[in-house]
Amino acid sequence: MKWYVLYTRHHHERAVYERVLNKGFQSYLPLAMVWRKSRDGPRRVPTPLFPRHVFVRCYLEMYAHLELISIRGAMRILEDAQGRFLVIPDEEIRLLRQLMNGGVLLELGTYQVEGECVEVVQGVLQGISGIIQEETRTTLHVPIHTLRVCVAVEIGQAQVIPYSDDEGEPHPKLFPPGLIADW
Repeated sequence: MKWYVLYTRHHHERAVYERVLNKGFQSYLPLAMVWRKSRDGPRRVPTPLFPRHVFVRCYLEMYAHLELISIRGAMRILEDAQGRFLVIPDEEIRLLRQLMNGGVLLELGTYQVEGECVEVVQGVLQGISGIIQEETRTTLHVPIHTLRVCVAVEIGQAQVIPYSDDEGEPHPKLFPPGLIADW
């Protein structure tokens, strides 16, 4: 079974997520806590980290494909540049789950590969690798290669150590060989 991305109508992520589960598929909807204004003052609200995206794990044959795209609120299954269904590696789903379970504020950012490669060695995000840009030094950008986005999280400089790479090549844990060349 593989993880695919079901693209939904605007603000239908939660409803589609529930409907996918009710159809018997395994599904995942990462939610980030954001501050929203309300009559009672600002409050934290869970919001989909990836707007209009619901992750579905299944064997994607014709029946499953038709079943998924016929769910009310679902529009299509995302495809790559060659027209093949976009497959999210299990490692990226595990990474997203670890970020979500960390209880830290997350933001969706633009995909970037420039900066210092570091690994978190302390705290709830221990073991996660990412990129710190020279300007910010406190924002860790964790690349999600398949979707070509980064998840940004605030982190203390004392919590990370740089990767040592004498040749200046991107670290293989962050950037698997051939990934950047495929762009």
